[in-house]
Amino acid sequence: MAWLIAVTALTATARAHQAPNSEAYLDFQADHVELEVVIPAAEYAYASGHRVGQDDAAHAQAQRYLADTIAANGGGGLWRTQVERLAFITQDGSQDLIATLSLTPQDPADLRDFTLNWRAVIGAVPDHFVLVMLRRDPATKLGDEPDVIGTLRANRTALAIQRGAAHPWMPFANAVSLGAGHILGGVDHLAFLLALLLPLPLIARGARWREARGGRPTIRSAAILISGFTLGHSATLLAASLGGLTLPGTLVEILIALSVLIAAIHAIRPIFPQREALFATLFGLVHGLGFAGYLSSTDLSVARNIGTLIGFNFGIELVQIAIALAIVPALVTIAATRAYHWLRSGLALLCAVIAAIWVVDRYFGLAETFVTLFEAVVETGMILVFFGVLTAGVIVIARRTIADRPRLV
Repeated sequence: MAWLIAVTALTATARAHQAPNSEAYLDFQADHVELEVVIPAAEYAYASGHRVGQDDAAHAQAQRYLADTIAANGGGGLWRTQVERLAFITQDGSQDLIATLSLTPQDPADLRDFTLNWRAVIGAVPDHFVLVMLRRDPATKLGDEPDVIGTLRANRTALAIQRGAAHPWMPFANAVSLGAGHILGGVDHLAFLLALLLPLPLIARGARWREARGGRPTIRSAAILISGFTLGHSATLLAASLGGLTLPGTLVEILIALSVLIAAIHAIRPIFPQREALFATLFGLVHGLGFAGYLSSTDLSVARNIGTLIGFNFGIELVQIAIALAIVPALVTIAATRAYHWLRSGLALLCAVIAAIWVVDRYFGLAETFVTLFEAVVETGMILVFFGVLTAGVIVIARRTIADRPRLV
């Protein structure tokens, strides 16, 4: 599983690399620097005299070449260099050598001030250059968008990296950004939230949703529901990240999809009326395991620190609260009209169908081409749904305002 994640990450880097030059991405960790290198395979073969291949022998040659031509030193000594991952990947007709190196100082205090020494390819190809970029530094940089910090050429084979003192608040800010971004990009969490909010403005009588309940009760119910969901996912996020609680990733993903399906069915016909907060808490336990799995595969430095875990959770809550503040008033407004029955039923049915496809895909596995297209459509569709609900709410308010205006005789 870890190897699959690594290859997927390397493939994403290859997809972004189109130029004939090399690229180097610096990712600062707690006690070492990860250096992801992207070298055109043809230039590597010419400079090294080694062949390009997918077999172990070709990979071993490439590892030795990188270890011999890329190094770091600082604090009066040479850092330990180790090739962690390596692959030859072809994307869009071009083939690259992509590898991740671990650069570890003798003294962790020297981590933020060192010199990167590079002879790979540029020592044999005079017009070749290496674009060095800082991708991630939780102590001083917000986000992971790469910033160019220098170039390496045949006449300049060393680059000083001086990051300066760490900002104590930056890791927390990065964790907040990571949590907010995960929710905004996680359509399953958005679909779950939408499905839970849809029936809130209505009163359940028997096996049907009936009349509107009004603004204040709905807002109070939404606040309790989101608090319950927060309590649930916070508990399992902390337990999984710091306490070692684990479940198989596939099982967690299936349970998350089932939570969306159950919430969507409830939005069509009441299953647990007046107990939405309890079920949101239980569902939150499952989603928290999903959040922990996401962190373990993307950012272990956040997952292992209580302060950054709180920041990650805070980012999630900011987005959830922002969505609720925007959507709930619109739902309350539309719920007073006859059109809400069709809007609620239609959106809930849509969420149910999407969730059912997720369950099938995560259990049986569907064709990759279909899944890629499906996820793209769902992501775009979810954005359109939220904007559509907001627009409908504004239209209803505008029509009421116009209707309530006194007419001039």
